[in-house]
Amino acid sequence: MMSNYYAHTPNQDGQWHSLSAHLSKVAGRASKLAGKLGTPQLGNYGGLWHDLGKYNPDFQAYLQACAQNQAVKEKVPHAKYGALLAFQKCQPLAPMIYGHHSGLPNMADLQNRLAEVDRVTYEHIKGLAKADGIDLDPSADFQKELTSIASPELDIATCKLNTELFLRLLFSCLVDADYLDTESHFDPTAAAQRGQYPCLQQLWSAFAANQTQLMANSLNTPVNTVRKDVYHHCLTAAKEPQGVFRLVVPTGGGKTRSSLAFALQHALIHGLDRVIVAVPYTSIIEQTVAVYREILGEDTVLEHHSAVQTDFQNEDDARSLQACARLAAQNWDAPLIVTTTVQLFESLFANRPSRCRKLHNIVNSVIILDEVQTLPLKLLAPILSVLKTLVARYRVTVVLCTATQPALAGTTPYLEGFDNVRDIIPPEEAQQQFCTLKRFNYEQPPTPWSWQDLVADLKQQHQALVVVNTRKDALAILDALGEEERDRQFHLSTLLYGAHRQAVLQEVRDRLRNNQPCWLISTQVVEAGVDLDFPVVYRAMGPLDRIVQAAGRCNREGQRSSLGRVVIFDPQEGRTPQGEYCTAVETTRTLLRQAMVDLNDPTVFQRYFQQLYQVHDLDTEKIQQYRQAFNFPEVAQRFRLIEDHTYPVVIVPDQAKNKDEHNQVKQLIRRIQQRGLRAKEIRALQPYLVNLRTKEFHDTEHLRELIAAGLWAWQGDYDPLKGIAIATSPIVADPSDLIF
Repeated sequence: MMSNYYAHTPNQDGQWHSLSAHLSKVAGRASKLAGKLGTPQLGNYGGLWHDLGKYNPDFQAYLQACAQNQAVKEKVPHAKYGALLAFQKCQPLAPMIYGHHSGLPNMADLQNRLAEVDRVTYEHIKGLAKADGIDLDPSADFQKELTSIASPELDIATCKLNTELFLRLLFSCLVDADYLDTESHFDPTAAAQRGQYPCLQQLWSAFAANQTQLMANSLNTPVNTVRKDVYHHCLTAAKEPQGVFRLVVPTGGGKTRSSLAFALQHALIHGLDRVIVAVPYTSIIEQTVAVYREILGEDTVLEHHSAVQTDFQNEDDARSLQACARLAAQNWDAPLIVTTTVQLFESLFANRPSRCRKLHNIVNSVIILDEVQTLPLKLLAPILSVLKTLVARYRVTVVLCTATQPALAGTTPYLEGFDNVRDIIPPEEAQQQFCTLKRFNYEQPPTPWSWQDLVADLKQQHQALVVVNTRKDALAILDALGEEERDRQFHLSTLLYGAHRQAVLQEVRDRLRNNQPCWLISTQVVEAGVDLDFPVVYRAMGPLDRIVQAAGRCNREGQRSSLGRVVIFDPQEGRTPQGEYCTAVETTRTLLRQAMVDLNDPTVFQRYFQQLYQVHDLDTEKIQQYRQAFNFPEVAQRFRLIEDHTYPVVIVPDQAKNKDEHNQVKQLIRRIQQRGLRAKEIRALQPYLVNLRTKEFHDTEHLRELIAAGLWAWQGDYDPLKGIAIATSPIVADPSDLIF
């Protein structure tokens, strides 16, 4: 028998990681984290038993072989032994211990897997652990916590769903505690860099100072009057008890700033830990983070999404702040987080340890769901179910934030919405604010338009924006415009790589500001969060909320001499993406045929979404059914906000137009080819990627070169106007209508 047992091989200082110390420290961390769930003892025993199988002499021999760089035939599984003990003593701990490396399992399969565990080895391991001082018998407090998980006042289905989410959160506590203690052994420098963000009180102090300065310098205009009213309503509502709030603010009403004011104040008043802002579009994330950093300071926001890049003047600051951000992104241990809707919800329904690790830090928080109307219909039922449980049981406040509010309150035959939603802005006052900030009139041609009809009207405009439903339609309009006056034509879609889109947006903004001729043909990428101000906007018939979002680009600042013009046209030749998008278009078409529909009235969206929910399955993937069965892998597999898989290709910028960018991207590609793909390189390449959908990817095999696993360099032509869509390689499939 060995006199010492180890959890991990020696670190860079040659120190072995004691197994008993590891179990004790993980138990302590997990107990503290699980305290937020009201179950510190469950966290304690989950941590204490998670690596019980490492007392196996075979595992200890495996560690010795690894430490001596000896050839190892295969790993020695260890999680099953602690899981078996948990299954016998406390079943809720069994799946999380079993899956703390591999992921939460299907509960229906777990019992069979544990039945295969060799009992002789298991009993031997228990004896060694007990001799090493590990407590294998839970206390009475442990049993009290078990009974608190159940909700006898609820129906069986709801109780199962609540328990399923609890197991995810407890799993998160265990995984994070395990990661953190392992990190402290192997990388104490990284461990010391955690927790470097300013606290919520510091953030609020910076915000209040900035707000005072802003108000002192603002002019007394109708727009600023509305912004001040919205801000004061947010501060007043922040004092109310936790729950679900609705913030309805017209475009230009200061929603970004005022919602942050509500969240910071609400968190401080109620002793919450953090503010999480979830946004569906990367364009909105970039603008939101820019606003927050301008108000609060550069190193105050954890920006967690795939396209994040940070530029620093000082290399030492860069290393320090990037390391801090990277570490905090693993478990969201920061007071202010801006992330994507995809990251938030796919994590809440994931089963892998790395994705679930952050979940316990959603407890005791304010979640701002920006542009909440973009939540996918097919997943709306499970999303609302989880949010309702977080609010009811885990001290979470949710803010539904958008100018086009979906009908998420109340229970109906087709939707189990939130029980009690409070309006931050009273509905009557919100309606008055929309009237005050009215900056355009809607018009709808009585008959469908051909592309030639659209072009004929467009050519009468000095500046105009056209928004259509598909990339193919955008290209068709560019073709209809022809080569004449090409210098005033611009195009935005996912056919352009990100840096190119930003360059187009900047040139369009400059032309608008300087009153130069400008026609922008775009897909939905321009509809929300993109700060543009056109006198005329044409929007192809689409979902009602998308139409209104596009209209928000018309006379945005309200400083034109007359009201803007928003034309909702029904294209003769246009295409509509299938699925829920198509359903939404038909619902909109039906609604707009009715008399007395005022799109400047925010209450019209309640009717629209109610009709939409009645004709669409809000749990298409049967997520709730698999959650009730505790089939964690199946839930993770089925819950996807983005349906079609995409493949990233790198576009090398034109050398003649931008030599520096061309050389930079070529150098990055060479570096990846030489030493493989690393996180630093993929982040640097993010602005130069175009994501091809499955069919597009297979159809263009001859036009791309593999440079690393899962990454290709584009070898075909790239049109300066149309992007990757050209005659020799037409990439014209319908776009993914959200940019995540």
